[in-house]
Amino acid sequence: MNNAATHWRDSGRRAKFFIIEAQVFFPIVLCLFHFRIWTLSLSICTAVLLLILSYYKVTLWIFLLNLREWVFGREKLVDNVDDNEY
Repeated sequence: MNNAATHWRDSGRRAKFFIIEAQVFFPIVLCLFHFRIWTLSLSICTAVLLLILSYYKVTLWIFLLNLREWVFGREKLVDNVDDNEY
């Protein structure tokens, strides 16, 4: 389908619901429907974390990959198996 309103350059944009990013939207909706202190704090912490990440132009998934690399290291342990052991 060829639509003049869509373009390939729009594929890299972050998903938003009006001005709220889609990643923050779920905790906010959770806070609205189940208003407790922990859901409010979760929403605020999520919004602050994603605001900091967007300031550095890093997505959540890239941050999680970098966090995994920082915790576990770059090198992966590989168990070498001899062919003669079978």
